[in-house]
Amino acid sequence: MDKNWKRFERRVALRTGGERIPVSDRRTPLDVKHPYLGIECKYRRKLSKFLTEAMAQAEAGSGEDLIPTVVLGEYNSPKMYALVNIKDLLNLLVAALGETNPPILVGEGEDDYEYDAETPVS
Repeated sequence: MDKNWKRFERRVALRTGGERIPVSDRRTPLDVKHPYLGIECKYRRKLSKFLTEAMAQAEAGSGEDLIPTVVLGEYNSPKMYALVNIKDLLNLLVAALGETNPPILVGEGEDDYEYDAETPVS
């Protein structure tokens, strides 16, 4: 039986049109090989309340026309990180690349792609 984190990596690869790289086959230090994104997956039983509340606030304030985005920064660091819904990131990527038949699964809802959370995707 596969571990939950492996199934999650497979779901991410399926959703983004990438390829999951098994730990035993480290062609890249990332979890998913993708032509445009460097994807490292982190799967947790529960996400930080800080992050989920920040995203909920961004979603509540964004309405229909804006992409909810949380920008994270660390004290005394110039680096900034963006937290966005994977669907929104993929839609932005497809639009930016101008692809008519993207190898990624883009949809309106979170479940617009087929997977069974309990069954690994090959």
